[in-house]
Amino acid sequence: MKRILLSLQFLLVCLTGLYAQGYRIELTLDGLKDTTVFLAIHSGDKKYSVDTATVNHEGKAVFQKNKSLVGGMYLLATNDYQLFDFLISDEENQNFSIYAKAPEYSASLKYTNSPENQSFIDFQQYLRSQQKRVSELVKRSEQDPLFQVADSLEVINKEVEKYIQLRRQEYKGTLLATVLKAAFPAAAPKPDIPDGTPKRDSLLWRHYYDYDKLHYFDGIDFSDSRIVYTPLLHSRIEEYFSKRLIQTPESLNPQVDMVLDLAEANSDVYSTVLSQLFNKYVNAEIMGMEAVALHIGEKYVLTGKASWLDSAALAKVQDFVEHNRYSLIGMQAKELKLQSLSGPFESVYAINSPYLVLLFYEPGCGHCKTEMPKLYDVFQRYRNKGVQVMAVCTIHKYNEWVKYVTENNYSEWINVWDGFNKEDNISIGSRFREYYNVYTTPQVYLLDKDKTIIGRRLDSKVLEQILEHRTK
Repeated sequence: MKRILLSLQFLLVCLTGLYAQGYRIELTLDGLKDTTVFLAIHSGDKKYSVDTATVNHEGKAVFQKNKSLVGGMYLLATNDYQLFDFLISDEENQNFSIYAKAPEYSASLKYTNSPENQSFIDFQQYLRSQQKRVSELVKRSEQDPLFQVADSLEVINKEVEKYIQLRRQEYKGTLLATVLKAAFPAAAPKPDIPDGTPKRDSLLWRHYYDYDKLHYFDGIDFSDSRIVYTPLLHSRIEEYFSKRLIQTPESLNPQVDMVLDLAEANSDVYSTVLSQLFNKYVNAEIMGMEAVALHIGEKYVLTGKASWLDSAALAKVQDFVEHNRYSLIGMQAKELKLQSLSGPFESVYAINSPYLVLLFYEPGCGHCKTEMPKLYDVFQRYRNKGVQVMAVCTIHKYNEWVKYVTENNYSEWINVWDGFNKEDNISIGSRFREYYNVYTTPQVYLLDKDKTIIGRRLDSKVLEQILEHRTK
């Protein structure tokens, strides 16, 4: 199945329909001339060009239109590289000048008539200076084991927190205040767990994990739509779900609900977060994480809580849900009773083996022709460890099926087919296509002795890795 993208249709609206007073940004790039500069806006992990200007022989250019820019984080770039970022907070403050000198544009940045952006640059420079202090302290601790680096680092952290708090108060209501608030996750308080406490390391991990789970987004203002047009929201969502949580659907789904509840504070933020999470898990790299996309599709998209989607996008989500709701890892495999090559019907649940490979293939499929011999080799290596294969032919041409099995010597498998299967991908007999998402071939599932799905959409290499681990 092709990757499903829940397109952010509101993006186009925001970039073209919320204009009012216009903008004028004068640019002086000392050391750069006779080239095109792009004005672009951040949108999560992507960037969209909104205007272009030509830098003349004196290094000057002007971006100007009679429609205002939407609030967000913007960047200037040439065809070769990104120059620097700046902020647009509102419609009233879009007339200012920027000076920068090549080649270190960020280090030489100066703003005229934009105190917010000048403070944004000051903040970045301040952070770099504090990071340098931290690096020096860490280096010293590596050279001197007696040096207590933790206390010094805590002092720096408190200084940074105070600096951020002062700037947030000074620029309250601006995008800079939102960015500063979102820049760092909330730090968990130190737990009172004395040394020598049994399983202290586990208790410490649990304390920090639980705090992170509940407070990681304390600094994110979900009511501020401008944060959609920065890299911050997307990166924080990605880090939270990829690195801060236990990677199981049982752990992730409740946190999906929590974050989407927070995101409901603003419709644009909600659309962005829901789209990002669904797209992240619909074709997840980690096997079994499709269950999170299924949860989002069933609970949010198909219940009318994604009203920005058009009928085509909704149909794709509906298709994903329908084709995956029966065959996720951890589910009980659906029963299949199919006619065998020798005549009698074979049943998935009647096959008594520690492991059962369900293999769906088509004789004329090019990928099948490459993968089937590899799968057969895996079967031969693990058959004595309790591995059996039910090979399901997905076409309705009986003679072609028999010829394929015979010529390739796959007779040691349990070879079956659905005589009612039609070429239009509708199985009116066993419903194997719906139950096991068989719309491309080959499809390989691995079931345990209880017929619980423990692997799906496997190739021969991954199948062997799982069997090797489980049959040691």
